Amino acid sequence: MSGRRTEQHQCYMDFAPLILYFVVVIMRQAKCHSVCSSETVTEVRNLMKRLPIEELNNCKLYTPTLNDYEQNCSRSMLKCFEKEAAVLITENNGIPSKKLIMMLHKLARQLQDKRLTCPACEVYKEEKAVTFLNTLLKILQKMNAKNNCSF
Repeated sequence: MSGRRTEQHQCYMDFAPLILYFVVVIMRQAKCHSVCSSETVTEVRNLMKRLPIEELNNCKLYTPTLNDYEQNCSRSMLKCFEKEAAVLITENNGIPSKKLIMMLHKLARQLQDKRLTCPACEVYKEEKAVTFLNTLLKILQKMNAKNNCSF
């Protein structure tokens, strides 16, 4: 009977490296997908197409820059984009893009600011909505490229 236990124990030990490998692969994929989102990029592009031209030129929004992202304030910067996108969408009742707000919120929750103090949203320069959306698009694409996310 003890021989059988030894065989079972050996069987578990043989599979341990394989199980650990799968855990590592799953964790790496989860980490990448947490900050990768081609769907968010698509949603920003769709919003840009749906907004009236006069709204893109007349509406001004606090707009973080690509430099702010690169200075390790990614979470607070993305939260600012989330808040300002909500303002843009609210001012345009006909634009059904609450999905973008939820996507930005989810991405922001998964990021960390590496600096102790990051600028408040109101500190950023006010830009036209088209500039705001183009900057957001560039930052999302940079995030995807930085995290080696291929879609």
